[in-house]
Amino acid sequence: MRAPLSGCRVWLTRPAHQAEGWAAALEAAGATVLREPLLTIEPPADIEAARAGLIAAEAADRILATSTNAVDAAWRLKPDFAPQGTLYGVGAASADALEAASGRPVARPSGAFTSERLLALESLASLHGQRAAVLSGEGGRTALADTLAARGAAVTRVALYRRRGADIGPARLARLLDRADAVVVTSGEALAHLLTLAGDDHRAALARLRLVAPSRRVVQQADQGQGWTRAPVVVDRMSGEAVVTALARVWRGDRQ
Repeated sequence: MRAPLSGCRVWLTRPAHQAEGWAAALEAAGATVLREPLLTIEPPADIEAARAGLIAAEAADRILATSTNAVDAAWRLKPDFAPQGTLYGVGAASADALEAASGRPVARPSGAFTSERLLALESLASLHGQRAAVLSGEGGRTALADTLAARGAAVTRVALYRRRGADIGPARLARLLDRADAVVVTSGEALAHLLTLAGDDHRAALARLRLVAPSRRVVQQADQGQGWTRAPVVVDRMSGEAVVTALARVWRGDRQ
């Protein structure tokens, strides 16, 4: 029986320290994986401020981790980090990582695990007089913190890491685009860097790839002026297995 992704060449752009499990899942499904991260994850610019933010977060009523990178960085910067409030992760992978690191249960929505469904939880509906800590990277979206503040919470954003766009030269980029059938991006920041790298010179080559994205929001970002030949696909959770499932649904048609 032919593997579901036999013949599929996948550019995996996930940061190097997080890519191997995903690459193994793709290769087990028959894909050829091109490992080339679009972002590197680095310590925050102000490490002492990050540690002070984590101390404050330990006393917060609600603690929300926006990514697995935020979870990893929290315990790396403060190994004895012990948040006492209700824990939340934005997305299933973040929730899983937070639960494993803290040893405590993490509140989760039922059904599809999106930020919108997370914010629909009853425990986040009214936050007057409550303190909320959002564990995240530097910059990025403020929608989550803004929503919590609008619901009455005193919100502290704790910047625990920063993302830096990888330096991929034009010749290397051209080879990647020529060799790949699909490209997996795992954040809006990664996609923005990819589009910047491609520019006008490589736009057509990028457009022919099947984009695998982590959310509909990122797909909407991808659609702005790019003109993809094939419709981007969205994974239902951040995992290598979910990428395999999403790609397998479309790969048979793509290779015909």
